[in-house]
Amino acid sequence: MNLSLNRSVQRGGCQVLGLNKFGIQQWLKTIDTIIFDGDGVLWNHDKVLDKAPETFNALRAMGKDAFICTNNSATSVVGICRKAQEMGFLVARNEVLSSGQALARFMKEKKFKRKAYVVGGQGIIDELKLVGIESLPLDHPSPKGFSMPEHVQGILLDADVGAVVVGNDKDFNMIKLTKACCYLKDPAVMFVATDRDTAFPAAPGRLVPRSGVMVSAIQAASQRTPFTCGKPNPYMCIDLMRQGVIQPERTLVIGDNLYSDILFGYNCGFQTLLVGTGVSSYKDALDAQESKVPLLYQQVPDLFVPRLSNLLPFLSSRNR
Repeated sequence: MNLSLNRSVQRGGCQVLGLNKFGIQQWLKTIDTIIFDGDGVLWNHDKVLDKAPETFNALRAMGKDAFICTNNSATSVVGICRKAQEMGFLVARNEVLSSGQALARFMKEKKFKRKAYVVGGQGIIDELKLVGIESLPLDHPSPKGFSMPEHVQGILLDADVGAVVVGNDKDFNMIKLTKACCYLKDPAVMFVATDRDTAFPAAPGRLVPRSGVMVSAIQAASQRTPFTCGKPNPYMCIDLMRQGVIQPERTLVIGDNLYSDILFGYNCGFQTLLVGTGVSSYKDALDAQESKVPLLYQQVPDLFVPRLSNLLPFLSSRNR
């Protein structure tokens, strides 16, 4: 479907971006900064999406500031930046934002001085270490044949733990759930999450659980609600806005997930573009548009294209 570009359409009405050079270049004149999601927009897991680096780099060549903003907390910002550079994206470390980094910044701002119990990956531990916060070593997967009641009796709790920190954990299990809840029985212990993303498509018809599943399990069992640092919370880039590095009305967020990316853009006052190479589809956007539920209506993107590389043939840096 190809509809002509019309920027007068009110927020909440999704349309397919008209793929013509004049329309796209006129639209891009309204944008100084582009915030790209990682998984589902630039790459899927460890596989770069077709011509995504060329499109990303061409937009940069047109003078657009660019950031990669991801809820992936399994890897540190340094690791995410290295991965992007190896895939061919022209991006610097200070142009990568992650939910793990946002979480570490939040705890530093809270002047947190104790230890953190981490349910997640090494990326969270690395980001906490950068701001001077110590974490307990990651727990190992459950041993075979263990008895849960007996194991609970033997759990050793570190009295210096002052926060339970939860992100995506590929080895999540009952031991970690139980241990997190034991710590959270103390109301003085902070409960902080990287994000609430629930799943990511690994193959047609197959979904891989993400951070939100672990967070929801611990929240239900502990009856505690965490502070969530990642998208769609504007906290992810609040420093950039406060410093004037980005102007919300001249910023575009490109994402694949209505909840984390498009709602993030709505919350920040950004323009929003959905691509169909990840979690959400154009049909999902239309369903949200028809919904009377306010939270769903706030997830309606301004524009849609099937994939990021659809923009490439129409970028001026490619046609001079």
